[in-house]
Amino acid sequence: MSIQVNSMRIETDDEGYLIDPEAWDEKVAETIADREGVVLTEEHRKVLEYIREHFETQHVAIDARFVIKYIAEELGYGDRARQRLYELFPYGYMQQVCKIAGMRRPRAWSTG
Repeated sequence: MSIQVNSMRIETDDEGYLIDPEAWDEKVAETIADREGVVLTEEHRKVLEYIREHFETQHVAIDARFVIKYIAEELGYGDRARQRLYELFPYGYMQQVCKIAGMRRPRAWSTG
């Protein structure tokens, strides 16, 4: 499978996750988000940037509990952080956030 972004074709697996996370950019995120029915806001973008920064340095997707901690502390949601994550991305961390952030399909781990 693939997605079309501008004039480029970017390969995805059968579930829509990027084959090559290095192919990700803002336009790719917008295209995937649109397919997922998510309109990206500034908060969405901050979460995606946080995930991508971790990927850039560690070369793996970050565990959901750290994303929830980021939302709690950096975005100011405190105890509502987990709920806010699911308000932003209704289909969840692994199924939607990682996909829009350009990750390969994560193996099983804590999803928050």
